[in-house]
Amino acid sequence: MASFTESDIRYVIAEYRTLDELLDGRARSDGNHQPRDDTSRGSARVRRAETASRVRALIADGRLPQPTYVLPSGEARFPPDYFALVDEAGGVDALPARFRARYLAAATASPAPAADADEDWAGYLSGQFGVCLRSVTPEAMAEKNRLIRLIERLVAAPAEADPAWRSELRTAVDALDALERPFTDFDRERWGDTSRGRHIDGVRARYPIVFGRGAEGREPVGNAAS
Repeated sequence: MASFTESDIRYVIAEYRTLDELLDGRARSDGNHQPRDDTSRGSARVRRAETASRVRALIADGRLPQPTYVLPSGEARFPPDYFALVDEAGGVDALPARFRARYLAAATASPAPAADADEDWAGYLSGQFGVCLRSVTPEAMAEKNRLIRLIERLVAAPAEADPAWRSELRTAVDALDALERPFTDFDRERWGDTSRGRHIDGVRARYPIVFGRGAEGREPVGNAAS
């Protein structure tokens, strides 16, 4: 059974937010400052608890994404931009249609954009895109798919002597690296591998001439959390 390491827990706490933290940040951004008297503070806590309860009900109903991580303590953690898409959509009811519209507009290079949209909508609701993407948007999901397909196509027909092939592979891998988070040991243990392991770290290790020092006069790209 997969388990969190101490470094995993530090990473999740630093990079992800509790629901209360997200809701508190929303109240502050709306200009609802901390009330001055104890009675008002108590009312604010009650209102926030009621809002958190409604959000948890929407998650349980499959209308908002699951938490990305649940720590051993039972604490649920979410991406910092958890509410960005639903806010842009104008509410939970409009979220599925807005997700699909944005996804299809971004997935112009996909051979089956509607199928990808359905699959990635399910992935979005599962919370797992918060594991891999620095920004959890339909555009980032579509771009991740595009880059992975491109990398797989290139490595299926390697041409290391061809500067154009090397440049295209390097550009694609570096772009995917910029989109993706580092993942945790917990993720690698529970899944056996990750998209970063397969399409970034693994490809860089397999083709050192493409990514190593001196490749087209370029310094190697560092990866602090492979």
